[in-house]
Amino acid sequence: MAASEANTVATAATGTSNFPAARVRRIIKEDKDIFACGSESLFLISRATEYFIDSLVRESYEFSRLDKRKTVQYKDMAKAVQSIEQYDFLADIIPPTVSVRK
Repeated sequence: MAASEANTVATAATGTSNFPAARVRRIIKEDKDIFACGSESLFLISRATEYFIDSLVRESYEFSRLDKRKTVQYKDMAKAVQSIEQYDFLADIIPPTVSVRK
């Protein structure tokens, strides 16, 4: 990871996350297989989520730049999911756009 990438993701102070802990804990409790989640685990899940979102948005932004745009659109995210193997699990959630025109 480049220094600039580390700086953008690590904008929060050490030991904090950008996501509200109570909301992350509530989402984790929705999984019936998890009975308890310690504060360290909660923090790691939050930070991992931040890194994941940062990575997906960066890849999507590259596709928008290829189309000479500065705004990330749905089609850019769909292209990232389709072309990068790391995001294959999102293929059903973010399918490629389909044109209605013939």
